[in-house]
Amino acid sequence: MQYRAQEHHHVPKKTTDVFDSTHYRDLLHSKVTVDGKEIPYNFFSDSRDIALGLSTDGFAPFKKRKQTTWPFIFVNYNLPPDVRVHMGNVMEAGTIPGPKKPKDADSFFFPAVQELKQLEVGVVAFDSLSNSLFVMRSFLIRVFGDIPAISMVMRVKGHNGTRPCRLCNIIGIGAPGTKTLYVPLDRHNLEFGATYTGPVQYDAASLPLRTHSEFMAQAHEVQNSATDAEERKLSQKYGIKGVPLLSTLSSLSFPTSFPYDFMHMIWENLIPNLVLFWTGQFKDLDHGEDADYRLMPTVWEAIGEVCGASSRTIPSAFGAPTPNVASEKYQFSAENWSFWTLYLAPSLLKGRFRNARYHKHFIELVQLLNICLQFEIKDEEIETLQVGMIKWVQDYERYVRPNSGCIFAYMLLCTVDSIIVLTPNDSLLAPSRFTSFCILREALSLLVQCGLIGHF
Repeated sequence: MQYRAQEHHHVPKKTTDVFDSTHYRDLLHSKVTVDGKEIPYNFFSDSRDIALGLSTDGFAPFKKRKQTTWPFIFVNYNLPPDVRVHMGNVMEAGTIPGPKKPKDADSFFFPAVQELKQLEVGVVAFDSLSNSLFVMRSFLIRVFGDIPAISMVMRVKGHNGTRPCRLCNIIGIGAPGTKTLYVPLDRHNLEFGATYTGPVQYDAASLPLRTHSEFMAQAHEVQNSATDAEERKLSQKYGIKGVPLLSTLSSLSFPTSFPYDFMHMIWENLIPNLVLFWTGQFKDLDHGEDADYRLMPTVWEAIGEVCGASSRTIPSAFGAPTPNVASEKYQFSAENWSFWTLYLAPSLLKGRFRNARYHKHFIELVQLLNICLQFEIKDEEIETLQVGMIKWVQDYERYVRPNSGCIFAYMLLCTVDSIIVLTPNDSLLAPSRFTSFCILREALSLLVQCGLIGHF
């Protein structure tokens, strides 16, 4: 419990944990506010104050996977990073029963939020080190989970909305003949609906990011609507359904305190979808046999056989054995995708594409992911990630568009530049789950700031 105050030391321009985040550093100089009333002390002014994180997600507890339940779990950041997420150290505050996703999650979170408010004011506790009583305070500084879960607790539309991104105000556009929305950066030569009011080109380096004050003003505007019709109109306009209960906690900032999950973003979505793309199985689209990004079936089968045989020569310390990626892809976990991407694929894919630029493009992604997985990261490396990811997506548009047509290029673009956080029950191929480039760009920064990177 002494890690935050005594063991962790903040080094400027370097991030190693959540306590190096800009959000946490700002809280140190901010007064605590409870129900609109300012309390005469700053956040974490006592070395014994506790920093908390909240995680929630839906999962299917039974084999048939027809019913779901939603636990919400607290993580104690005062513990060292290598033990804070161990089973014995996390705290399950409650479980929202199934069989389906709750329509009003705030009604279940209400008791926990009330206790969090009480903990912001403080409760009397015993300090065994000093053998004395003291006022213990705890502050929730981060909430994380998959996109449906965080959309639920933030009360935002999420991936199905016209404004699908919780970090920015990018506007989705519909593919001709479908209701599916996509969010490409370059929208030249696309058919826009009569109601589209967005730009034809988004600058990936200067996206229209949401701020806390803007988010809350829009949330209150939606909630205070005079009629149901006006509420629906404003909700669609802003991508916000109402005022979230968690906004009553002054330790949280919307949307900064709600980062995207790196594991689901990369290992459960981006990489598997790239594999589907390379093998001509991405969506029900005609990739064309002459597309130079496609790997021939015999080539992919050979790569799969090498993957399956790799466990015989790779020490078990590297992780679980890698299944045959061609015939046993269904067995791949996030750990398998991580190892395959970082250690096997760079060599196995070399010389396999008919155009070498696709392998080079993939290697550029691997280099960026390796930066993300460092145990500490410098500010200049965050800049490298932002610039690198922007270039990677722009290169994708330039490479694929001549081969596959604009709409298909955008479909994969929205995959590779997104953080798609899905539960095991969700379809990784659901087109409505594709969100905007800003999710990846900003989330990488948030993950670094919040200390997620390097602590999986």
